[in-house]
Amino acid sequence: MLDGKLNQLIAENNWLTTPIRIMTREGKEVSSSSDAWQLPYAIYDNTKINFKKIENEALRWVTKRYIQERLETTSTHAGYTAFSALSTELFKFQHDFGLAANLGFLEIKENLIQLFEHMISKARANHRLWAIYRPVQWYLWCVENYPELGFCSAYGLELDAMVIPGNPKGEAIRTEELEQGPLHRSLELPLLINAMKQDESTKLEHLQQKAALALSIAFGRNSANLTYLRETDLQNITPEAEEACYILKMPRIKKRQLNPRDDLLEEYLEPQFVVYIQQLIEANRTIRAVVNTSKGRREIEKPLFIKVDGNQGAISAGLIEESYNMTSKDISDLLRNFVKRHNIISPITKSLLRLSTRRLRYTLATGLAAEGISKRELARILDHTDTQHVQVYYEMAGSIVEHLDKAVAKGFAKYLNLFKGKVIDNPYEAINGERDDKHLIFVNEIKPKEQTEIGVCGEASICHLDPPFSCYLCPKFQPYKHADHEHVLECLLESRAARIEKYENARLGIQLDQVVVAVAQVAELCKEVEHHG
Repeated sequence: MLDGKLNQLIAENNWLTTPIRIMTREGKEVSSSSDAWQLPYAIYDNTKINFKKIENEALRWVTKRYIQERLETTSTHAGYTAFSALSTELFKFQHDFGLAANLGFLEIKENLIQLFEHMISKARANHRLWAIYRPVQWYLWCVENYPELGFCSAYGLELDAMVIPGNPKGEAIRTEELEQGPLHRSLELPLLINAMKQDESTKLEHLQQKAALALSIAFGRNSANLTYLRETDLQNITPEAEEACYILKMPRIKKRQLNPRDDLLEEYLEPQFVVYIQQLIEANRTIRAVVNTSKGRREIEKPLFIKVDGNQGAISAGLIEESYNMTSKDISDLLRNFVKRHNIISPITKSLLRLSTRRLRYTLATGLAAEGISKRELARILDHTDTQHVQVYYEMAGSIVEHLDKAVAKGFAKYLNLFKGKVIDNPYEAINGERDDKHLIFVNEIKPKEQTEIGVCGEASICHLDPPFSCYLCPKFQPYKHADHEHVLECLLESRAARIEKYENARLGIQLDQVVVAVAQVAELCKEVEHHG
């Protein structure tokens, strides 16, 4: 039962109360007869919002009305995030500011202003003023619609005049945070790709990990995009051709459509990544996606990433078609667990690689910006509606470069293990050792007269790589134990620095990084072989 004074105000002003059922903008029904509402939203584990967290009855009632308005006119996501922000930024501190259950409206007005002032001061001190945007919008809506319940119009004008910055989405990119910003394209990203190539596990969870990682590297999408993917979204558009050409129909999010699957973007998927999706689809054959409905058991179209035990949030909310969709957290867990399973250590942080769809999005974007892609095309690839949001990637593209010297390169080599060939003592031990055309010589590009014999190519057919730079990365390369690989390393480091300085372009230097680290590894390996005789 509502408080008597609140009931009286509702009656006097002919205010509409919250109905027992609400229809969201997406056309989904929400039962609103109690204080706990289960929202029809499948990308989170728990989308139940509990208004009992708000102790004061008048504030609880008006917040219900506000969340109802958000659900009906904007989206389920808007309603969920609005309540989450109010809970964490405002009502978490209701006890500290005396917002008790049976408080008079005048006391509500005074105490609520004190709480808002505290929240604003705290947000300013922590440089997160953007976090109070939703509570401020709630207060302004309440002032406009229900000032009688303890909302001050004069204070509302003050709040409305505040300049609240947007969420600093590009901050991790600008500051090049080692564990939140883009991965290093030469020293960290290859670790993930190599681990995928060597991973032969057919366990469902491991196949899901590889598919999630492949799609995140290829498209840089948010985890929510991946949760809505279905098996049928992968299509071969050249079935009659000798070589297949695959596209993936990617669901869109945050574009104001009623359902992410109402608008699908067709994206070309490179063959190296297609195989991981096909392997997952094959493994999914053993799983039946069956849902109990009021009309009996029903088999639904399978999502690409199947949550085998069911999406309880979707099931509770009656989202039949999403009953087996993974949540955003599930996708994030797949990436993190892949790193843990392969024990992938970052050569930069010397600790387990921190991985998320966001970091891979940053990686893709900064890499493409460094390659010179247009802003319009980058915005399209990242599914932004305009080019404003991609500027930060261009700001960072030219400066993402690690300092490399001999010591640093050798330190990285311990983690990357890029050299896969075999060290030899002389050409007689080598495959193709009798062939003069297979003997490899390193020429210093800065001082061409300086030439160093480095080893023998073990490839039987014509090599299509770029010797000698690519040789150190080739498993067929057989370096001489006594060759001066230290000299090769010094020359490459000198060349790398010269390219960066001359062209003022980090990308031209980074292109050499894997070769530099592989040469450093061979130099150290040869020392060990010689030491052990």
